[in-house]
Amino acid sequence: MIFKDLQHAWNPSPEEIKTWAYSNEKIPEQDWELAVNGFENIPMICTFIDDVKCKHTSFFLSSLYVFTGDIVRSRSTEDIVRLSVLVEDVAKTAKSEQLKNWLERSKHLIKHPKEYDYDYWGLGSKYVY
Repeated sequence: MIFKDLQHAWNPSPEEIKTWAYSNEKIPEQDWELAVNGFENIPMICTFIDDVKCKHTSFFLSSLYVFTGDIVRSRSTEDIVRLSVLVEDVAKTAKSEQLKNWLERSKHLIKHPKEYDYDYWGLGSKYVY
């Protein structure tokens, strides 16, 4: 087990997230997407999606949709600008179609926030599952 207890799973280090990404372990906690999402973790999460060796690609892709949806829905101008910059940075190295689709959809949602739909940008995104 990667995490000593469930409370620790809600504050994972980048190393713990990476270890879990390549493990056969089940998700440590329901809605764990919310625990891994953060501006500092998104570039790392994107590398998992582009890596065929990652065992939890769908989970991480779903977490990206939740991240974008939460930022856009928050209407925080500062966070939306940070997200826009992050999306542009990730786009420079994105390899997989899944990641490229998230990038294009995120750019569109940022420009058209009224098109937010929880079914696609919330937990269990229909874009992924």
